[in-house]
Amino acid sequence: MKKIGIIGTRKRNIITDFHCTKDKFFEVYNEGDWIVSGHCPKGGDAFAEKIAYDYGIPILLFPPKKKTRKEFYARNLLVANECDIIVACVINPHEGVLEVLKRTSGGSEHTLRNFAERMHSTYRDPHYEDYIQERIYLV
Repeated sequence: MKKIGIIGTRKRNIITDFHCTKDKFFEVYNEGDWIVSGHCPKGGDAFAEKIAYDYGIPILLFPPKKKTRKEFYARNLLVANECDIIVACVINPHEGVLEVLKRTSGGSEHTLRNFAERMHSTYRDPHYEDYIQERIYLV
């Protein structure tokens, strides 16, 4: 069993974004896996909840305690620490994982950087970027 985070920008919130996210999720999903989400009402988090409820997949939600920037970032860290894999609906997925990780703003990028840092500290391998690119799927 693995935990698959589904995250994403609120700016990508249309039906085609949902279907891209759902399709990518099911490429990595195996029966018994869980979904992890930050419980935002738009974008990737909303897609995560719809997929979970539509397909009866267990979901672990991390809503922020308060609606403050500090709490949103604290929530992002919790999501990043729970995931084995992340499907991320980002603004420009064609840039690639390593370029998206370089962006300085955005909750999705913050979650992905936290996830990448955890991978780096776990594997302590000079080629940890390979591990990251095998575990983050951009849509």
